[in-house]
Amino acid sequence: MKYYSYVIPRDYGFAPNPYFGYCTLATCKPRIRKSARVGDWIAAYGGARTEVHKKLVVLMNVDEILTFDQYWNDKRFVKKRPVFNRSISCMYGDNIYHHIGEKWTQELSHHSMADGSINYLNLNRDTQADRVLVATQFYYFGNNAIEIPKEFGVLIGSGRNHKSFRDEKIIHKFINFMNENFETGIHGVPYSRKSGQFAHYRG
Repeated sequence: MKYYSYVIPRDYGFAPNPYFGYCTLATCKPRIRKSARVGDWIAAYGGARTEVHKKLVVLMNVDEILTFDQYWNDKRFVKKRPVFNRSISCMYGDNIYHHIGEKWTQELSHHSMADGSINYLNLNRDTQADRVLVATQFYYFGNNAIEIPKEFGVLIGSGRNHKSFRDEKIIHKFINFMNENFETGIHGVPYSRKSGQFAHYRG
């Protein structure tokens, strides 16, 4: 079991995406998506320029790993496809990549261009790892991100690159702390959605 920790500079509920009963990491962080295994924990902490700096935004336990095509075609995750005539959370769906023939396609989404054309900067980065991490056990705090006790400070991500830990003693202790103090599920809204308007990310 490993624990991956990274800084999340923006949070729109897109990466990770905590909606419809699953927390998924389907875009961004290709190195984590490539390396993570079932049973690993992924944690995202607020970036230095956010109001939740060094606070825990998301914690998810990977229990399934899919390819993009598997994710796209799985009936469980149809609701994760972006839909633009519904709620803002539906607009930020992360189920956006699949093959048409031998080529990748990118759906109109947070990572596409505003006119729906492919944003190749995002596509090329995201598809470096043809893997979607899926969790049913997760904590999503968003704008209610929490400070974790100082004894777990070593687990906090910093900088552009992720950290990974193998010390199962401290990992288990931290997970026990979370289980004892918080219910799994959604505890807040994405902290970057202040205007309530949908945004595209150019990369």
